[in-house]
Amino acid sequence: MIDKMFMMGPVRTLLEECLDVKPKENLLILTDINTIEIGEVFALVGKEMNAEVVMTIMNPTTRHGDEPPRIIAEAMKAADAIVAPTTFSINHSTARKMASDAGARLLFMPDANEEVFLNGSLEIDYKTQKKKIDKLSHILEEGQEVRVTSELGTDLKMSIKGRHAVPQTGICHEPGSISPPPCIETAVAPIEGTTEGVFIIDGAIVPGRAVTENVKVFFEGGKIVKIEGGQDAQDLIETLESYNHPNVYCAVEMGIGMNPNAKIGRGGQLEDEAEFGTMHIGIGNGITFGSSIRAPGHCDLVMRDAIIEVDGKTILKDKQLFLD
Repeated sequence: MIDKMFMMGPVRTLLEECLDVKPKENLLILTDINTIEIGEVFALVGKEMNAEVVMTIMNPTTRHGDEPPRIIAEAMKAADAIVAPTTFSINHSTARKMASDAGARLLFMPDANEEVFLNGSLEIDYKTQKKKIDKLSHILEEGQEVRVTSELGTDLKMSIKGRHAVPQTGICHEPGSISPPPCIETAVAPIEGTTEGVFIIDGAIVPGRAVTENVKVFFEGGKIVKIEGGQDAQDLIETLESYNHPNVYCAVEMGIGMNPNAKIGRGGQLEDEAEFGTMHIGIGNGITFGSSIRAPGHCDLVMRDAIIEVDGKTILKDKQLFLD
C-alpha cells in the first residue's frame, strides 16, 4: 500500500503549479495495472479541484515508446490535460504527439513509484528553474556545435545548427506542452550523422538503472558503433539488440539535467536523467526532439559531471552554469 496521504501534497503541486488544471477541464489520468494506486491519488486531487476526471487503466506496455491501445490514444486527443504515471514512457509515441497536436497539456511519469513523490525531487521552485532552462535553451537555439567532455574521458562532438531546443521545465500551461517531472531539463537534437567521439556512461542507463561500472560508448557518423564495459555494457547491448532496428543506435538527443533535488539511483529513471549537472545522450526514436530518425524505442545514456561547450564557450562545468 502506498502512502496516499503524504503523496497528496506533491500531486497537488503537479496539478496546480505544473499542469494548471482548471475547474471543469477534462483531466485524463492514464495508468497501467502497476500504477493504479498512484493514479488514484491524482484522480482524488483532481476531483477536489473540480476537474472532470477520467482515469484509464491499461496493461503495461513492454518498453518506452510503445503505443498505448487505440481507445486510450483517442481519449488522449480529447483531454485538456493528461497525467500519465505509467511503467514505461508514452512520450516517444505517435499517440502522445497526436494528443499534443490536439492541444492537450501533458505530464508523463514513467517508472512511477511512491519514492519519487516523497523524496523531495518534485519539491523544487519550478519558476526559478524555468528561467535558467529558458536561458540555456536560447544558447542551444543559437548554437552550431556542442562538445561534451569529462575527466573520465568523454569527448563527444555534434552539430546542432538550426535545431530548436526542447525545454522541459515542469510547467505545462500552454496547449500542447509536455514535461516529465521530476525530469526537469532542456534538450536538443543533433544533426543526423554528426555525433562523433567517445562517451563514458557513469550515471545511468534509461530504461535500466544506475550503472555500477562505467560503460564506454563509441559514436561514428551519428550512431553507436561499439560498446565496451562489464555487465552494464552487456545489458545495454542486449537492450538495443532486442529492438531489432538499426535506428536505435542513432543519437537523437543531447539533454542537460536541471533538477537540483534529483539524485541518480534513488527515485526512478526520470530522476536518473534529471540530476543537475548531468548530461545524457538519447538514442533511438527522435521525433519528439525534432530529429527525422524514427525507431521502435528510445534510451537515455547518462553521465555525471559533464563539461559542455557550445561554439567553444563553456556553459556547464563542475555543476555550475555559465549563461551570460
